[in-house]
Amino acid sequence: MKIFNTAQMQALDKETVSNQYISSFKLMERATTKVFEKLQTRYKLYQTSFVIFCGTGNNGGDGLTLARLLKEGGAMVKVFLVQTKKYSPDNAQNQDLLEDRDINVEKFNTKSKLKVKKDDVIVDALFGIGLHSPLDEEWRPIFDFLNETPCLERVSIDMPSGLLADVATPKEAIVFKADVVYTFQLPKTALLLSDAKEYVKELEILDIGLDLDYIESTKSDAYFVEQDKVKNLVKSGTKFSNKDDFGRVILIGGSKGKIGAVTLASKAAMHTGSGIVTAYVPSCGYTIVQTGIPEVMCDTCTSEDYIKVFPSVEHYDAVGVGCGIGLHKDTATALISFLKENKDRKLVIDADALNIISEQKCLDKVPAESILTPHEKELKRLIGEWDNDFDKIDKVKQLAKKHNVIFVLKGAHTITIAPDETIYFNSSGNWGMATAGVGDTLTGMITSLLGQGYTSKEAAIVGVYLHGLAGDLAIENIHPHSLVASDVSNYISAAYNQIAL
Repeated sequence: MKIFNTAQMQALDKETVSNQYISSFKLMERATTKVFEKLQTRYKLYQTSFVIFCGTGNNGGDGLTLARLLKEGGAMVKVFLVQTKKYSPDNAQNQDLLEDRDINVEKFNTKSKLKVKKDDVIVDALFGIGLHSPLDEEWRPIFDFLNETPCLERVSIDMPSGLLADVATPKEAIVFKADVVYTFQLPKTALLLSDAKEYVKELEILDIGLDLDYIESTKSDAYFVEQDKVKNLVKSGTKFSNKDDFGRVILIGGSKGKIGAVTLASKAAMHTGSGIVTAYVPSCGYTIVQTGIPEVMCDTCTSEDYIKVFPSVEHYDAVGVGCGIGLHKDTATALISFLKENKDRKLVIDADALNIISEQKCLDKVPAESILTPHEKELKRLIGEWDNDFDKIDKVKQLAKKHNVIFVLKGAHTITIAPDETIYFNSSGNWGMATAGVGDTLTGMITSLLGQGYTSKEAAIVGVYLHGLAGDLAIENIHPHSLVASDVSNYISAAYNQIAL
């Protein structure tokens, strides 16, 4: 699914109106009906009261349409409408329809005193995606009231008002804090970034039937990865396949007290479909690997507690390095030598291998088409501080292009950034996966896919989605608080089955 900027979304609306021979008013009704259907499922309408705050433009028109649909659906509805001399045509037309249905509309300004009860649902339809700059300070008392007053839940239509869609929103900006955002047709970049976590606790993308030809023909360098995309990429075996057809991979990592990391990565590689997996660990890890995952072969360094000599990887189809490897100076020296000796061999690099590369300032030694999988702190060591998430993405895009590598930025919507400057936001995963070892599991999965013949970009995109989906399926039976990394591996098979549907 493509991600469009505001100008593209507005053009998409116009193309839809033109090509489908409908009015913008009818398109507004179609879109808002989708929101109504979601609310109808989320709440018992006959027992719920909605207070809808509407602006002067078409986002306000959405709110007015929703008020009518909710009233007809049996809900209690009150509307607050921003007072002005001029409203958009569709907004004004919806106001007339509300008058005909005896729905209470109270006009307000930034100095008005508002009332909301603790069992009301607040609906934000004030500004939508049309904002190009932060809200004026005069709006702060209104938004403080909307964000702080006790209520049942807070809902935004398309965008939380005050949040800028395509550029960074200043930290002190005035923004509505939504419990759920119902956005239309395509996601907007700001909704997927951690900077917006205070304003977008839950996101749903509603298909409102906008013009598919325009979407297909319009260029975008950002994508939201969903199941259909991954289904088209996933490879399959045949009756006559053998283990060599699915790749030989090696996971290099571990140090005393951290053998579990490479063990988890190796287990995940097996479950993701590798034909043969070898774990290369310091001597202290031999028994742990052999007893923990008997399907995995084990090779050891002569050093007891840490790796100081890297193995030959000539006969492997993919190499993952870094899980639990530690920061010993001998390990760092060995890693740098390994990178130089394998300059034509794309790698999956994670954890302390990334930290060593940061300390040694040797990103230029990383082989082309390698996949780097940093979490936030590891990324900061690599690229330094950033002002906001948009700045972070720009900096990583430059590095990916300069060094011809793939970055996988782990997080709520794990972001894959390719050397061609395309960006892929992941749609799967859940908060239960924020636990030790889940990143190691991802490294094993991506390494496995690389060994199975996927390109670096494909291995990253498929691995990230499959990883998140396995976590999603796991929490159908395991509470997110109790999810551990091994559970994710145990549900990789279920994830494959889900993708195949």
